[in-house]
Amino acid sequence: MSEPIHEAVRPGVRGLPSLGRNLVDESLHRLQWNESPEDFPADLKEEVLQRMAALPWSRYPLGGRPWLLIDALAAQMGVAPEQVVVSEGSADLIKAVMAATLRPGDTVVMPAPTFLLYRQNARLHEAAIVEVALNAADGYALPVDTLAAAAQEAQARLVVMCAPNNPTGTVYAEAEIRRMAESIPGLLVVDEAYAEFCDQDLTGLLDLGNVILLRTFSKFYAMAGVRVGYALASPALAAELQKVVTVFPLSVFSEVAALVALEHRERFLAMRDRVVAER
Repeated sequence: MSEPIHEAVRPGVRGLPSLGRNLVDESLHRLQWNESPEDFPADLKEEVLQRMAALPWSRYPLGGRPWLLIDALAAQMGVAPEQVVVSEGSADLIKAVMAATLRPGDTVVMPAPTFLLYRQNARLHEAAIVEVALNAADGYALPVDTLAAAAQEAQARLVVMCAPNNPTGTVYAEAEIRRMAESIPGLLVVDEAYAEFCDQDLTGLLDLGNVILLRTFSKFYAMAGVRVGYALASPALAAELQKVVTVFPLSVFSEVAALVALEHRERFLAMRDRVVAER
């Protein structure tokens, strides 16, 4: 090829750091990743393996999407199946949301500090990033007015946040998040990776139409290594997100494991309670 390799790669990709081996010293406890201190229960692993033994491994997942899991999640969350988008973890869904919405030069507004993948994926799509600092003096409260003003000034395509916030752990009232969504010109993405640890249900926000909720099986269900996450949005918005998610978003194994976890939710509630008791 006549041009240097780096010239063939998008600027947003070239600007990201390279990831190699030995990224983390595996002899250390990786506290920064907030992995579950308890593993997926051994007897439930056996149940997953028994179900997998009865399924054909040579076939692609039926229907192109994990419909059994989608229906189970819709029933649990009290939404329509058309509002559920499943993929390989919420990290993959962050990438999908930004791929579906961002053009080079668009603006993404976010509080700081927050989950690092928001910034990384915004850079990937050559978006401008506006960060609004959280204040330790007021308990890292959500600066709704400042975030909304920044979004209005830049006509931001996205405002992104975590609830509860990562890494501060701050829990934000649903009314505050609703006011945020109602005050911005674009979409509000709310990463609820730790929602089960504060018993917060934000599905009532989906009536607004510009809210995307992201959830994961990595934390509460102790399945970080299995890679399962899902987004909740209006049917119209979910249909657009689905277009940028791969046609087979989960392996059969991942879907089976997630279904087993949902069927035994009470086991994971007990695990959650033990983690909370150790704070």
